[in-house]
Amino acid sequence: MVTERVPGSHTFSIGFFIDVGSRHEVASLHGASHFLEHVLFKGTNRRGPEEISAAIESVGGDINAYTAKEHTCFYARVLAEDADLAVDVLTDMLTDSLVLSREVDAEREVILDEISMHSDDPGETATELVTSHLFGEAALGLPVIGSQASIRALSRQQIVRHWRRHYQPSSMVVSAAGDVEHERLCELLAGFGTGRDGSRRRSAPSRINTEPALLTRSRNLEQCSAVLALASPGIFDDRRYPLGLLSLIVGGGMSSRLFVEIRERRGLTYGIDAGETAYSDAGLWSVDWQCAPDKLADILSLVKATLNDVAEHGVTGAELRRAKGQMRGQTALAFEGAASRMSRLGSSELIGDRRTLGDILDRFDQVSAEDVQREAGQLFGQPPVLGLVGPKVPRRPLQTILKDWPG
Repeated sequence: MVTERVPGSHTFSIGFFIDVGSRHEVASLHGASHFLEHVLFKGTNRRGPEEISAAIESVGGDINAYTAKEHTCFYARVLAEDADLAVDVLTDMLTDSLVLSREVDAEREVILDEISMHSDDPGETATELVTSHLFGEAALGLPVIGSQASIRALSRQQIVRHWRRHYQPSSMVVSAAGDVEHERLCELLAGFGTGRDGSRRRSAPSRINTEPALLTRSRNLEQCSAVLALASPGIFDDRRYPLGLLSLIVGGGMSSRLFVEIRERRGLTYGIDAGETAYSDAGLWSVDWQCAPDKLADILSLVKATLNDVAEHGVTGAELRRAKGQMRGQTALAFEGAASRMSRLGSSELIGDRRTLGDILDRFDQVSAEDVQREAGQLFGQPPVLGLVGPKVPRRPLQTILKDWPG
């Protein structure tokens, strides 16, 4: 259990972080972690489905949950005077939910609709295409939400076994921030989580597919959604410090190289961004944009030229200073507020990340222009995978651009 008292705060934010997500699921349980997130809101021995949310909302708070590839989180935010209530509702859900068959069947339909909703988003579909190619059709390559087939096949018994197996004391971190009293929270949780204990989960190392690819999914749309992706380091790799600054310089805002060249000077797209997604042992770096089909090859050529230029000639001192200032501000702002601090504390403790805000900012400050260019050369020297969702486009011009990458 980790807490942080925020001076002057009148709120209490608490999260229960469980170290199971989609990367830990075998094929027969694909989507079980996300399914479980849904059904634990559907009633306990003490509260009906509507009473769970009503208990928190009646005091002006909010309660929710999310599932990620490497963990699941149930959280609530209330006024400090209602801290005991928030703890009681969440522990009740996590330990004493009924998981009735009728509720499982009802939520199954909700999740199937949710899958369809995500499938209707071309940007999400393009991201799933490249993620699945890089990481394979298991572990980090699995969509968190599951598939139509896997959700239809999951039984109540499988979901309950998944819950009982993974929601154990050794698999959880409780995090709270705001107007929080650590000793009082310890008292409230004294009887919570009795059951088997053991060591924290260890995931099998990710396997990265370094083969280049052009992946397409045809849709009757006006625009193409494109994601160009490359394998990148995991959370604990020191290369992420120059990589973070590189991402900002290349595609992190309206002053970045890609935005200025492709949007501002040429008007080829409304927006273009670059950034990274990091997991415990691996990650991906990507550039994403939407455009008219006839502009796709031009944009891809400009992206390639921009990345090559950074790898060959590096970045300027002005670009590096601006990126450091941007990173410092964005990182510090992301750490503000009791809810943000609770989330950072919980997720960091779950994976064993002991870095403070000061540690992180100091490491970014130490990055040199040479560090950024070295990382650019290593990152952009890989053959990329390009995912496209939208109307059919000629493949040959795109394959020609990708063929001699990064030349």
